[in-house]
Amino acid sequence: MYPWKTLLTPNRELPTPVYLQLANAVIQEISAGRIHAGQKLPGTRALAELIGINRKTVIIAFEELVAQGWLELQPSRGAFVSEKLPLDRYRPIGEPASEEVNAETAFDLEVDTSLPILEKKPQKSINFTDGTPDVRLAPMDSLYRHCRFFARTRMTTRYLTYGDVQGEVHLRTELANYLNETRGLRCKAENVFISRGSQMSIFLSFKALLRPGDVVIVGESNYPVVDQVVEHLGGKLLRVPVDEEGVQVEEIRRICHQEKVRAVYLTPHHHFPTTVTLSAQRRIQLLEYAHIHRFAVIEDDYDYDFHYASSPMLPMASLDRSGSVIYLGSFSKIIAPAVRIGYLVAPLNMIEALNRLRKIIDRQGDSVMERALAEMLREGEVQRHIKKSLKVYHARRDYLCQKLQAELGEWINFRPPSGGMAIWAHFAPEIDLKLVAAYMKEEGILLSLRENWDYKNNGIRLGFASVNKDEIDRIVSTMKQAIAAFGIQSAKTAR
Repeated sequence: MYPWKTLLTPNRELPTPVYLQLANAVIQEISAGRIHAGQKLPGTRALAELIGINRKTVIIAFEELVAQGWLELQPSRGAFVSEKLPLDRYRPIGEPASEEVNAETAFDLEVDTSLPILEKKPQKSINFTDGTPDVRLAPMDSLYRHCRFFARTRMTTRYLTYGDVQGEVHLRTELANYLNETRGLRCKAENVFISRGSQMSIFLSFKALLRPGDVVIVGESNYPVVDQVVEHLGGKLLRVPVDEEGVQVEEIRRICHQEKVRAVYLTPHHHFPTTVTLSAQRRIQLLEYAHIHRFAVIEDDYDYDFHYASSPMLPMASLDRSGSVIYLGSFSKIIAPAVRIGYLVAPLNMIEALNRLRKIIDRQGDSVMERALAEMLREGEVQRHIKKSLKVYHARRDYLCQKLQAELGEWINFRPPSGGMAIWAHFAPEIDLKLVAAYMKEEGILLSLRENWDYKNNGIRLGFASVNKDEIDRIVSTMKQAIAAFGIQSAKTAR
């Protein structure tokens, strides 16, 4: 006998009506092949008594199944699975049921295995990685207060319907004012594009720019996402060395005489991952070459607001007079990674290209969140948060540098960065950073190792912004233990 009672037991705590639960359960059994075409179902009275529900509920469920074409009612005979359904298989009761979701598609699919899958991080781990803000400092109460305000006002319907694909106009206006005041840009709201973070800005920019085979120049060590995007879109990556003054611009000029360069991507304020700043002379030279050779400069200014020495050097976008620079930034680095609001500043025709691409993949961002952030900018709350965070991160940078020098000085070499959220450190060649990272992961501390970083010199980024003094003590102590655990007693300072 078919186990109707087991398979069709309703859950009265679910919001779905019981009759729909019953109908859906029958559909699933038919779709899985466990009930075959032409098979008779129990009568409504018998089925109601069997599973302990009202007969009227079963009748409504059967009527729904008939209306959808799953069942046929035959006078004086009862309900039968429709013979018109294209069911060509039947699985006996004793045969194991299939999984809810198929493991593989029934159609051919090529997966780009060169694209990484982000590893899930343990919830209680300490992330001593690339350099991220401390979410414990994030002004979320203020952000959500503004969100609630806009969700409750008479303007609610405006923010809950489709909005501007380019981004909420108030945010673009306030952001343009903010960037003009703090970075020397000369943009208007029309030049600003709001994205869901820098990575979206990067992808859309390259999607708009590249055709298969187009040349993109990046640093010898570079932000891995950019490498992946360019290669995924069929671009040709060429790398140039990075020294104490940033990327070697003369090498870019040399390449331009040999190749048709489409774009140069760089992080001039603090090169990712080495944290060095592109010199003023090289910035001017690069802008000249961009104008002459007609390539785009994608300036990713991911940590401009965090500078601990003198006043930060203004972005290349503030010097651009020919429309060569596409300027990227993000509030994910200022407030918290979960606040997926980034921005891009560019000439109007580039903005139009981005709008057309954005519309077919995402349509728009979070209008309520964007308007709330606009109010925080207008009222100076974002600026006050940056000022507060800057003091905290500065102290953490100094403390981490002190601890690293005191505890690991014979194995590590680094220069305190003038800004940003991470230290670029070289370890002695005797130290296997992958083994160190594995040891620390077991202790609940995550390091970030990237294949395109400076492994020939054993280089790694150590993010300090998101960890407090107690956590820094634990991190450095555990790293020292990891080095000792692999039998490294002494080594010359890395060069």
